[in-house]
Amino acid sequence: MTNKTILINNGNLGRMGKTMLSYTLYKTSKAPFKYVTNDLENASIDLVKNVKNGDLFHFPNGTEIDMDFEDNIIFDFGGKPDDRLIDVAEFVDMIIVPISYQSDSELELTVRNLNTLIEANPNIVVLINNTDPSDIKLVTAALKFNPAFKSIKILIINHSKYIRRLANDGLTVFEVAERNKGDATRLNKTIIPQFKELFKHLEINI
Repeated sequence: MTNKTILINNGNLGRMGKTMLSYTLYKTSKAPFKYVTNDLENASIDLVKNVKNGDLFHFPNGTEIDMDFEDNIIFDFGGKPDDRLIDVAEFVDMIIVPISYQSDSELELTVRNLNTLIEANPNIVVLINNTDPSDIKLVTAALKFNPAFKSIKILIINHSKYIRRLANDGLTVFEVAERNKGDATRLNKTIIPQFKELFKHLEINI
């Protein structure tokens, strides 16, 4: 696998599943990734505890991102304004925009964020996650309605109680499945194949 740089961001919106996705990619990829965040305080998981020593880099807004860019890197950015966002968006190979639908107003903000990001980098995946099935249709329709988003790939990870295990226990769904056969049976029906589809699109081996 050639080196991959991935930005995971939905503007200033929080509670979109950004850290859940970033951490799952970090933990599950066969290739080692560096984990870069602009916010440790509001992360849904204790990154200092769960990311390996030497892999975690914290660069708050207003500081220089001072690191080796020759590695595989996940940029877990968002939930607050960051002046460096467009520079990072232009640099990375892929942008993942997670959305966990809560309201029409947040969907409108996601569309605005996509309009900004796509000007910097057209390689974008929208990941609809932790969203009721009826609302997934609404989000998908809103995105496909905009002709500027034709190049954007839309993927889905179903709403699931297992996603909460990340925040509670620091476990990805893959690790949950490895530890319990009953959980594995349920996860392998939908959730794990959906994550695998994302990894395949990113060309990341797991």
